[in-house]
Order: sequence, then C-alpha cells, then structure tokens
Amino acid sequence: MKVGVVGLGLIGGSIGLALRDPSREILGFDPSEANAKLALDRFCVDRLAPLEEVAKAEIVFVAAPPLHVIAVLDQIAKLRGEQTVVTDCTSVKAEVAAWAVRTGAPWFVGGHPMAGHEKSGPGFASSWMFRNARWILTPVKATDKAAVKQVEELVRAMGAVPVRAKPDAHDRQVAILSHLPHAFASVLVTLGEELERTDVAAGSWRDLTRVGGVDPDLWSQILLGNRTELTKVLEDAERELAALREALQTDDRKAVRAILERSRIAKKKQEA
Repeated sequence: MKVGVVGLGLIGGSIGLALRDPSREILGFDPSEANAKLALDRFCVDRLAPLEEVAKAEIVFVAAPPLHVIAVLDQIAKLRGEQTVVTDCTSVKAEVAAWAVRTGAPWFVGGHPMAGHEKSGPGFASSWMFRNARWILTPVKATDKAAVKQVEELVRAMGAVPVRAKPDAHDRQVAILSHLPHAFASVLVTLGEELERTDVAAGSWRDLTRVGGVDPDLWSQILLGNRTELTKVLEDAERELAALREALQTDDRKAVRAILERSRIAKKKQEA
C-alpha cells in the first residue's frame, strides 16, 4: 500500500513514523525543503515525491497548516488517482466540512488526531504520538462509507482510537478541550512574567503551562479558525471566573466551596 503524507511537520512526520511497515510505502511532500529533508533523514517517510505523485497514493493524509488546507485539498482533488482516499488533520472542521459539502467529494474524510506536542516540526515527530489518542473523523452526507472505514483502519494501525463526530460538534468540543486550555496557558505564562522567578512552581504550574510555548503562527491560525466556538467558550469561562472572583471578594466561603465541589464532581464523572 502507498500512503501519502502532505505536510511533514510534527503531525505529518508522526503519521509517517507510526505507519512504517514493510507492507506500506510512505511518500512525503512538503513545500519546505528543510522540513522535507529532516523528515526523510528521520525516516518519517520512505521517500520524498512531488505532490503530483503523492496525491495518487491509495490514502493521502493532509497535515498542512490550517490556512493552506483548502488550497491543498483543491490541488489534490485535481491530481488524485481514481481510487485515492484523502483525509485531513485540521483541528477546526467548519471550513473543511463546508469544502467537503460544496465539492461533494465522496473520497474525502475529515479528520483530526487529538494528539500533539508543545514543540513543532518533524524533529519532534514520534511513532508513539497517537497511541491511545482519539482520532476524530467528521464525515458529511456525501462521504463514502468505505472511505471512512479505510481511514479508520490506518488510524487503528497507528494505535489511535477512531471516533466519529459531526463537524460543528467537533469544533465545540475542541474549543473546550484544546483551544481554551492553550489560551489559558498563554495567559498564565504571560502573568508569570511579573514574578521574580517561576522555578519554584509545583506541578500544577507545569501542567497548566506546558503548552504555553507553542508555535504562535500555527496556533493563531487554529484559534482564529475556531473563533466562533472559542468566543462562546471564553464568555462561559469569564462567567465562571467572575462568579469565583465575586465569592472571593465577598469572603463567601460557602460559595467558593460550592464552586470547587461542583468541579470535583464534574471531574469525577469525566474520569469514570
């Protein structure tokens, strides 16, 4: 089987490493010569090839930056082989789903691996990146069921767990589960600037700020791409923080405890 990977950064490189197997040939393409060379040197792909060739693989993973995904999909749509199945890895699905509906492409399966790293680029790619991670697939009405199953098979081969969701539900979920945590991490790291030192922090600071140093170019694209849902979630978060602030300002011990208790119960349910 030939598998194509378009975009050889952290995610694309990790896909290549996770799918390495004698039964598969991994072809890679990236417009960045530096990314392409590093991905090849690290065995993320078996060989580099022009987009015209990569697009004709049996399954193609598009791991391009959010701003370029639609343009790449348009190119692949013209170049793909008759049996080629294409899936993307974009963390916001609204625009991609709209493209899928508009083009009516049965061979396209929207996707998003819920995995990553605070560092970017193929130098940080790993074969274990997706192990036990949820890989959300967002097929639309026009999507061929057989294409979805093909993508699910390779997702499982990478050690991930495929999960299906509607595109709008996906964007609401990641706004809370991924994008808001990244926004909070950015705020916390910035607040830490006023401190004389942060090396005295305990685990909670490290856990909450781990993603505070992510690639600003990539993450500004992601946050702006999901601005509708993220704005709603930020408004909800502001209300929660305002309630806590008011309880603290009024020395309302009962209210503070109620807020923490509600959180404890919610966390327990989520871990069940």
